[in-house]
Amino acid sequence: MAKGGFEVFEGFLDQEGYDLMLAEAVQLARDAPVSNVSISDEEEVRGGAPARHFRSVPGGPVQEAFYQSPSLLKLLSELCNVTLTPLGGRGTYSFYAEPGDYLAIHRDIESCDVAVITCLYNAPRLDDYGGALCLYPTRLFEPLSAVRSTPHEGALVVNLEPGQTIAMFGGIIPHTLLPTSAGQTRIVSVLCYRAEA
Repeated sequence: MAKGGFEVFEGFLDQEGYDLMLAEAVQLARDAPVSNVSISDEEEVRGGAPARHFRSVPGGPVQEAFYQSPSLLKLLSELCNVTLTPLGGRGTYSFYAEPGDYLAIHRDIESCDVAVITCLYNAPRLDDYGGALCLYPTRLFEPLSAVRSTPHEGALVVNLEPGQTIAMFGGIIPHTLLPTSAGQTRIVSVLCYRAEA
């Protein structure tokens, strides 16, 4: 995490856990409402209402067990060098399945200091940018409006493959989910943790 406030990992979920979580996400997808905000608000630091279009739904018991796992909490706390606690009982599943689904540049809400995002599905893989996460680890102290006005400066694209997990200080690092390509479907598990003082 010292490399810029984030790291990509293999094997946070074993194969059985991955299969169960993907099956749970697919089952819950039919109840996922659309989150649609056409224009980002004027928040400059973190939280707010960034522009977006995708579907999202609270997770189920499979995701909850992973989220609340003492071994995961211990590992994350060691990686981040700070004690972390889950924000709530469950995280969410997000579905980027319509052409152009995205989440604009933002920092996470005040209570989400560390985000743990696991890619559960990404097909077809059409290019390196469709549905990819784009981070700005060198622009930590800039207002969001400055990052949005020059989105190519300092951009680092991270295209998670199914089974890969990124842990990042999402309340500090500006980030965005780039628009999905036509025909692409991307499913991710999103977990948020609070850093304890």
